[in-house]
Amino acid sequence: MRRFFTLLGVTLLMVLLVGCGANQSTGQSATAGITVRDPWVRAAMMNMAGDQSGAMGNMQGNMGQATPMAGMEGGHGHGHGHGHEYGSQAVSAAYMVLVNNSANADAIVKAESDVAKTVELHNVIMENNVMQMRQVEAIEVPANGQVELKPGGFHVMLIGLTRDLKEGDEVVIKLTTRSGKTIEVKAPVRKP
Repeated sequence: MRRFFTLLGVTLLMVLLVGCGANQSTGQSATAGITVRDPWVRAAMMNMAGDQSGAMGNMQGNMGQATPMAGMEGGHGHGHGHGHEYGSQAVSAAYMVLVNNSANADAIVKAESDVAKTVELHNVIMENNVMQMRQVEAIEVPANGQVELKPGGFHVMLIGLTRDLKEGDEVVIKLTTRSGKTIEVKAPVRKP
């Protein structure tokens, strides 16, 4: 009889441990949502911002009017069309793959980083046969889908750099989702 209760106790203990493990995995799935893969930031020097030969070129725009993209390496220059003047501010951009592991659509609605005075979500569009960069309010990520942030498409714009971004450095970017989740991204700096 004593042996029976010992076996029963061990069995109950195992059931409890397995049950706790199941709760932990449920907790992990509760954190499902947008995750980030393959992040990187374009190398940029603060003193090159006004030099068209610089990695990002000069980012100037007309108030309320999109500016054609020009001056960036690889033919992916940036203009803009949302009423800000970049002037001689040093700029860069962050790229990554946003993966949504949930059955609900979500979006990135905000980005922050201490390497820039202003951080904005942008997209590059073709309008009247001219590539133009526009600020967007959100980057939508479909349920069980993904969106690639890449040169010539969606990206995180870093405006008014607070330091040089040299190849091999690491940049921390905080992304906020529409569902209220904060994602901290550590992105290496590299040349395109």
